[in-house]
Amino acid sequence: MHKKPIFQSPSILRMSLFILGFLFSFCGFSQYTDIINSNNPGNSTGAYSVGKRVYQIESGFSVDRLRGEAFDSESLFNNGNLALRVGLFSEALELIYEGSYTMEFSTSPIPGGKIGIDQGFTSNRIGAKIMLFDPFKNPDNRPINVYSWKKNNGFRWRNILPAVALYAGANISLEQSIYLKDNPSIAPRIMVVTQSHLTPKMVLILNGIYDFIGSESLEEKTVLASLSYAIKRKWSVFVEGQYSIFTNSEEQIIRTGGAFLFKKNLQFDLYTGINFQNEPSREIIGLGFSYRLDRH
Repeated sequence: MHKKPIFQSPSILRMSLFILGFLFSFCGFSQYTDIINSNNPGNSTGAYSVGKRVYQIESGFSVDRLRGEAFDSESLFNNGNLALRVGLFSEALELIYEGSYTMEFSTSPIPGGKIGIDQGFTSNRIGAKIMLFDPFKNPDNRPINVYSWKKNNGFRWRNILPAVALYAGANISLEQSIYLKDNPSIAPRIMVVTQSHLTPKMVLILNGIYDFIGSESLEEKTVLASLSYAIKRKWSVFVEGQYSIFTNSEEQIIRTGGAFLFKKNLQFDLYTGINFQNEPSREIIGLGFSYRLDRH
């Protein structure tokens, strides 16, 4: 059966064109940083873009174990993850490709049953993210107190004022993947991102995601909250909470880990996570790296 792209809906198409036009009207904010700006580790997305003429890869490998007590089953997902972030047209706008490839090993509840092996892409999407508001553009939002180091480096209520970004993209089906072949050929994904620098070392990121818009069986709403802290110049740790609502279920996940800045353009990371459900229970461990080619 031929799959109809959700974007063929006139209302969805008009909304998408409006969002794209809206995004391109905000191309004046500065995003570039002297060191790599990575979304790894964790699943949250920061508000700031990589910067014009910066080409960045964020990759990793994770093992995700799901166990179902009711059917005495277990699945082990070995995941390879890849994100490509490119700043082409402005400092505020970046183009993003994200993909995940999985090799799944599943056990049978029948004694002596065979181990099932499946593999294929589990995610394949492309989109764009743009900064809508940056509090650092206005020096009055971050006044410097020349008499107090503590006030400049401690928490101030005005630090809660976040940078705000908007992401719009699409999930793309792949006929060759057993995980994606029955999905709509194109399904929209939107995300609102905020990022607050509570102190020079502590950052709070919030994501609100609406995924597979218009698909009743795949529709997903997710809220992510990530808090990171720089221990030293090259070391940082994070904790992240995720709450997702699916068509017939919901899930809560917590992740924690750290990152090491090896060089200004190269970062390594490690994390672990668990969910709070018993059906199925879930345990995650992953490691990764981020590298940028800086032509800014």
